[in-house]
Amino acid sequence: MLRGGFRTADPDDAHERTEALMTGHRMAVSRDGAAFGADVRWVAGEGLGLLRFSYGAAVEIRSHPLDAFATVHLPVRGGFRAEHRGMRVRADTAYGAVFSSSGPLTMRWDAGLDLLVLKIDRADLERELASLLGRTPDGPLTFDLEMPRAGGTVSGAAELVRSTCAAAGPEGPPPRVWAALKNAAATALLLGHPHSFTDALRAPAPPASSTVVRRVLDRAAADPARPPTAPELARLTGVSERTLRTVFHAEFGVGPVTYLRRRRLDAVHRELTDLDPAGATTVADVAHRHGFAHAGRFAAEYRARFGEAPSTTLSR
Repeated sequence: MLRGGFRTADPDDAHERTEALMTGHRMAVSRDGAAFGADVRWVAGEGLGLLRFSYGAAVEIRSHPLDAFATVHLPVRGGFRAEHRGMRVRADTAYGAVFSSSGPLTMRWDAGLDLLVLKIDRADLERELASLLGRTPDGPLTFDLEMPRAGGTVSGAAELVRSTCAAAGPEGPPPRVWAALKNAAATALLLGHPHSFTDALRAPAPPASSTVVRRVLDRAAADPARPPTAPELARLTGVSERTLRTVFHAEFGVGPVTYLRRRRLDAVHRELTDLDPAGATTVADVAHRHGFAHAGRFAAEYRARFGEAPSTTLSR
């Protein structure tokens, strides 16, 4: 993961550095009003980036097509006007803008604009879309340009990335946390903002055969120490995460990950019940064998399910 920033009063310098972070573009600085003074900060890792821009002066930016990624523009202060794919939008603290496909893009930033930009690789978005659909998308993924921010999941995802990076310090979040942030941002954008596949995602999920459930259970049994994630189960079974949730809720009343977690707790309970309290095997040994790596969280879940601490079960 990379983190950095720069300040400069030279528009050419700012333009060159920003092109390396985003994409090729032309920039014209207004000669009226505030003086130009760029303040740019960013944090970026595999598939995801969060950038903050302030140029002081009003500027016009004409961008090359966004072929490799989509961006969510969220003004923190001030606003801008944009034209993209024949549509126009005014972005400010009430509305953001989502740029997601090839085609001309023109933005006119107000003087004093303070802008947060969430950048997500197109390949990751399309991968997540395929997982949600349960099939390969049969056309280009394009998002509506205007994004209301009130109660929006996308703004929440951007804030989650920002606050997590801030709390992680100079080294940034570890790779697995960064991967989870990327997945959360992609999912929030796909499920929280209209796009060319929104109707397909909202269509009733087709019923899945018992083969899907069996594959999930077989995977869980094959490696109990490494619990599968929902995206992994979707890829394994060839259906979308939404379909998986629907099937498991209909069959068991909970989603697949929760159901498997309960099964692992039951397995721990059975094993602790059968163990000799005077033996060498500990509660932690059994918990790790069934994929519970966090002792405190495991103990709390165990007590909630069985009404006693795991050590109490073992000692009986």
